Amino acid sequence: MTNTYLAAARDLVIKGMCESQVALSVELEFYLASTLAHYIDHPIMPDRLTLRLMDMVQRRARRVEPRELGDECLISCAFFAARLTRHGGTIVHYAGLGQNAYEIAGMPDVAHGFPEMLDVLQASKPISREHPPRSDDKAQEEHTVLFLGQRHRY
Repeated sequence: MTNTYLAAARDLVIKGMCESQVALSVELEFYLASTLAHYIDHPIMPDRLTLRLMDMVQRRARRVEPRELGDECLISCAFFAARLTRHGGTIVHYAGLGQNAYEIAGMPDVAHGFPEMLDVLQASKPISREHPPRSDDKAQEEHTVLFLGQRHRY
């Protein structure tokens, strides 16, 4: 994670807080900005979130895995809701899943702040565009690019 990513992510969080009129605690604001900065150059896998959490619980996974799943739920609920709900799921389900993942990871403050962080991200209104796969892609998966600023592509 670079300072440029962290600055862009923090700007997005500040904009979302202003637009949503939700005042996050300093800790949640930092957590949200650093999480967004991390995922600027790391893939998010919004598919099979429920199954992945169940598998983690059964395996008694390390705390890092449920935290990452909580992060993916948060970002997916905010920016990729159409993808999550296309097969009948609901944002409420995935938000609850994310909260449970944070609880399992031993992060109760983040779990309880999930709804507010989601409101902030949804209000930040970054541009998210679906791109069709290139012909040289082996797997025919959906590609989504998240633009955090009007001029910057991350």
